[in-house]
Amino acid sequence: MDKKQAAGFLHERMKPVYGYCLRRCATAQDAEDLAQEILLRAFDALLHRKAADPERYLWTIARNALANHYRERTRSTIGVPAEAVDGSDLQAELLARDELRRLYQELSRLSRQQREIVVMHYFHGMKSAEVAAALNLPTGTVKWHLFEARKELKHQMTHPRETSHLKFDPIHFSAFGIEGSIGPDGSPWRVFRSRLHQNIAYACWRTELTAPQIAEALGVSPVYIEDEIDRMAEQGYLVARNGSYRCAILLTEWTEDLIRLSDNMYTGAAALIAPALADALSPAILADEGIILPQDCRRDYALWALIPWMISSMPGGPISFREAATLRPDGSHNLCHAAITPPGIPQPALAGPMERFSGPCWNEHDGMTLWQIDTIWSEDRIREMFQVTEARILSLLQRLLSGGTLDKSDVSLLIQRGILHSSCTADGLQKASLLPVWLRGGEIRQKLSQLAQSVFDMHRDALEALRAPWAAALLADTPPHLLRLREYLLQGTFRDGRFIVHCMNHLVANRILAMPSVQERGSLHTVLLTD
Repeated sequence: MDKKQAAGFLHERMKPVYGYCLRRCATAQDAEDLAQEILLRAFDALLHRKAADPERYLWTIARNALANHYRERTRSTIGVPAEAVDGSDLQAELLARDELRRLYQELSRLSRQQREIVVMHYFHGMKSAEVAAALNLPTGTVKWHLFEARKELKHQMTHPRETSHLKFDPIHFSAFGIEGSIGPDGSPWRVFRSRLHQNIAYACWRTELTAPQIAEALGVSPVYIEDEIDRMAEQGYLVARNGSYRCAILLTEWTEDLIRLSDNMYTGAAALIAPALADALSPAILADEGIILPQDCRRDYALWALIPWMISSMPGGPISFREAATLRPDGSHNLCHAAITPPGIPQPALAGPMERFSGPCWNEHDGMTLWQIDTIWSEDRIREMFQVTEARILSLLQRLLSGGTLDKSDVSLLIQRGILHSSCTADGLQKASLLPVWLRGGEIRQKLSQLAQSVFDMHRDALEALRAPWAAALLADTPPHLLRLREYLLQGTFRDGRFIVHCMNHLVANRILAMPSVQERGSLHTVLLTD
């Protein structure tokens, strides 16, 4: 070959040669040095020697150079002089071991069906027809999978894989939200508290991936995550299609620009809405016979409950919850969304208070509803078994308000959950002993809802101007298959938990609302609704 031909031939093979070295060397620097040595040797040889098969000649040079690299490494790490061992045996053994290790690694990345077929045929010595019978497949299908598997293994053994940052820098959810009901299998957070499940979802958040591709992104063998992927698909957290998967929960990756837009929007909107709602809840409104307050209740205590409830009760948009949510195998009907905050990104305003936020929770039983949220200003009440406990509380309240009696353990539970005053006893219970703000009848609920609606309508244009940049940024960063879910959640921008926290914080910071007392914290942000 002349110089131009040799250079062109080797230029086309630079990437495979580097990949060959990268998979067999301890460090990337060793791989680069070895690849450079191989290419220089090959270039010199192709110029001065006649090679009938340049491709084979190149890989012979590569194997010999790698063997010398192993030999030098053995000399320095083991301490045995290279001259004291049989060099050809050492080279052959090291090469065989490395090739076998790579083969096993690539074999684990085949699809589940192809891997089963290859193992049964090559490792267990089963014929194609026997494999077909065992897996209930046509023999032709088995042969096709064997051909495709061999082709894929050969390709991956000679070409480097692209690395993914999830292998060494996994993401974690900085926040996780659930809307809707929770079934007997428990909260979806039981699944997503695992870093593995978070990264499985993130890997196929923007692009459909097969199980082997997800495993490659995470730097693990598919063998260890296939069952988890299947389970996540069964529960509706992933969507399976033609052997590929895509994430079915909504993720928000915070950036500095997105945080700036969020802070501007929520801070500006809270300054408009929170004081107006506080003014609307005048002493005359709170004196309505449909609003029943605890004895000696401060006006501020009522506002701590009614302002968040009025915000969360605002009507939604044209997309219904039923359209956006997922019906899961355990009967629960909900949707999940999570946030990811990369290191070094400044936290959103009030990020600390949001860590303690839970709700709003609407628990209903026989015409009675208990509405509640948790914030940094209240006790921590909304936990894993919250819905089960609230069902019992509602049953006890139903009995109490209908004139029934409660035993000491029942009273103790209601006191513990901030429903009854701590001085109550089973013998002296009265309706006036209730601590939550009580809205009795649909007329008062409608009246408060109309008050809230008038406040929001007064500032409608300003609110939309604040929301528009935020909504546009989120929609632009959302994969097409999750746009409907994003649009549904954006409908509730000014009735979500983040807005509630900003409103209450604005009222406290501007001395419009006094901090709750220690005694009030247990029943704060709680509203009882009855017909």
